[in-house]
Amino acid sequence: MGRSPRRSSRLRPGTADLGAPVCRGSVPPNFFSVIAGPPALTPEVLVVSMAPWALGAAGLLAGPALLRLAERTVGSPLTARGLARAVTLAVVSTVTAALCWVGWLRFGTTPIWLAWSWACALGCGLVLTDLRCRRLPFPLVTAFAGGGMVALLGAAAIEERWAQLGFACGAAVVVFALAALVQAWAPNHTGGGDTALYGALALYLGWFGLEGLLRGLLMASGLTAVVALVVAVCSRRMNSQFPAGPSLLAGALVSMLFA
Repeated sequence: MGRSPRRSSRLRPGTADLGAPVCRGSVPPNFFSVIAGPPALTPEVLVVSMAPWALGAAGLLAGPALLRLAERTVGSPLTARGLARAVTLAVVSTVTAALCWVGWLRFGTTPIWLAWSWACALGCGLVLTDLRCRRLPFPLVTAFAGGGMVALLGAAAIEERWAQLGFACGAAVVVFALAALVQAWAPNHTGGGDTALYGALALYLGWFGLEGLLRGLLMASGLTAVVALVVAVCSRRMNSQFPAGPSLLAGALVSMLFA
């Protein structure tokens, strides 16, 4: 039998081969990852993937602990037993877990997310206490600031952002001093708890720099002024007193999401 003749290409140099497969368009970004298969389940991947679920579950379980902590701080029950207490626990737990998830969507699995989650959890306790007792207890505000300080210290150590931590601490001291002067000048309008809360919020906001600090203080104070105006119009009294803690916390936390 004779050997089959060898096929030779008759294409001139630079001419496309119409019989070859053509790849039209760009290769999708996940093309090679699909071929290579799913990523390996390393400990780092497991921690990052399980962290939001774990913290969300902790937020759901935080309601009873926060309510008990607030009651121990003020020395009296904040809700009646029965249905009212069950509803309060459910609302505090749901809001805490939802805010933790919102923070994870914004900050990811980072140390600043832990600071955000702590601020939201203790903030819910402060809001409940201020609404029920018109008080912002110093031990609760101290825990609010102390937990944030620990989280920010961890963030500075991991990400080497010591300058940001220093600015945040300096901002907390300066804002607290200014709020204390305002309280001394108008003691009938602000209380010691509001002054301490201003300093604690400045610690969180100062982590995002001068712009984040000013934006957060402006949003917190502006929202509080709007609430004061609404209360004055509804009560027809310009010197009406109202709990300022919820509006201060809400304005500061919202500004952190946009920092």
